[in-house]
Amino acid sequence: MAESQEDKEIHMKLRTTMPFALALAAITTASAATLPTASPPALSQPEVINGVAIRSGIERLSYISLRYYGIRPAYEACIKQSQGALPARQDCADAEFAYQDARLNRIYKSLLANLTRLDKHAAIEAQRAWLTFRDKDCSARAGRFGSDAGPATESTCRMESTAYRAQQLDDWRNTLAKQPSR
Repeated sequence: MAESQEDKEIHMKLRTTMPFALALAAITTASAATLPTASPPALSQPEVINGVAIRSGIERLSYISLRYYGIRPAYEACIKQSQGALPARQDCADAEFAYQDARLNRIYKSLLANLTRLDKHAAIEAQRAWLTFRDKDCSARAGRFGSDAGPATESTCRMESTAYRAQQLDDWRNTLAKQPSR
């Protein structure tokens, strides 16, 4: 098959530009190799939030353990004892959820008792929205893992989300306790 005029022009351009491109790439690579590398910035003193040391530029949750959120060591021991068996992991999460749910309700009632009427109304609406979000979010996450791992994933999500929320409400309640009367 004969080469068209257009194909000939493309091949000619490649033959003339390819050596230039290769030379440019070699120069760029050599220049980059001789550039001084930036040393990592010195680590600053961590900021302490609620007793947890946080370094700037690092995702905050990566420094916060489940224990900070009130998840008991018994849960971690149960998970370790389950040896990865999904039904056992789900049982661990369900048991811890029962504890965390009771904790959340206790803290929530205590918080509401210390809020003004308007703040109380807003907190109730926020809690209702959070409950809806938690249930939908955990259901959506569990759906990604199929019928085998889904229930355990949903139980773990529900338990962890409830523990996180309980800690948020506890932090809010503790902040109110430290403020002068309004």
